[in-house]
Amino acid sequence: MLRYLTRRLLLFVPTLFGVSLLIFLLMRVLPGDVAYAVLAGPSGEGIVTPAALETVRQRLGLDKPLHVQYMEWVTGMARLDFGNSLRDGKPVWDKIVQRLPITVELAILTAVIGTAIAIPTGTISAVYQDSLPDYVLRIITIIGLAAPTFWIGTLVLIGLVRFFDWMPPLTYAPLWEDPQTNLQQMIWPAAGLGYHLAAVVARMTRSSMLEVMRQDYIRTAWAKGLRDRVVIIRHALRNAMLPVITIIGLQFAVLLGGTVIMETIFSVPGIGRLLVDGIRFRDYATVQAGIVMFAIIILIVNLAVDVLYGWFDPRVSYK
Repeated sequence: MLRYLTRRLLLFVPTLFGVSLLIFLLMRVLPGDVAYAVLAGPSGEGIVTPAALETVRQRLGLDKPLHVQYMEWVTGMARLDFGNSLRDGKPVWDKIVQRLPITVELAILTAVIGTAIAIPTGTISAVYQDSLPDYVLRIITIIGLAAPTFWIGTLVLIGLVRFFDWMPPLTYAPLWEDPQTNLQQMIWPAAGLGYHLAAVVARMTRSSMLEVMRQDYIRTAWAKGLRDRVVIIRHALRNAMLPVITIIGLQFAVLLGGTVIMETIFSVPGIGRLLVDGIRFRDYATVQAGIVMFAIIILIVNLAVDVLYGWFDPRVSYK
């Protein structure tokens, strides 16, 4: 196991190198001039002159060749120095440390809600295949698959405003300071994302359960007179979890993308909103750091999913 973990951790390096190079180049080909945006200000009414533009470019290091800019950024990132925001001059690392726990909380809450709904839903749908409960649950999951997250989030927000007179709060309450208010703020975006996640996972759970329940050892368990709960949960569901875990890990990348949308809709001050604001103001340092941080989280989650395989199926070994 140790050798396997070491090998996987070493693979993080070329992956992060590729991600950093890609996002660095993409940010440079975006239309617009960062120096112009800094001088013009948020309202676009600032005075911009060629001399001022050149001065700002030199101050931000944008006058250097691209390969020099990239090497300076990568070496700084290795020291956990992501540079300063081009928008307000504050250290990007401080912003990430402040906002990352909020996004992680939203992602974990979404995963808990989605998994808690999906696995029982997929199991019931498989056990009662081609019956009324199966048809109803399949319709619900198909709607969740077809509906984009921004549409789900918008409907949730409109419903809260229309029927419960609830609006997203302007100030965020940290979990460790005010758990009740924090949960009231986070539960709705997590529920919207969780519905989409539950739809994907429930479909996979149903398909995997149907395949497992046709195996000979399940028929043997029924023939031995074991209780339904024992056969379904202990024998069928546990063996059907491997592809389900895989799809949860793959969906985590989609989940992080959904947090960007939900944080914007529900005014949650996480990494997602930080990225949106950074893209809007051409803040290279902030966007690059946020994308790299998302990549690290996805790599860690995928590694954790692979390690969980061995717990669900003892036949899986890592060398």
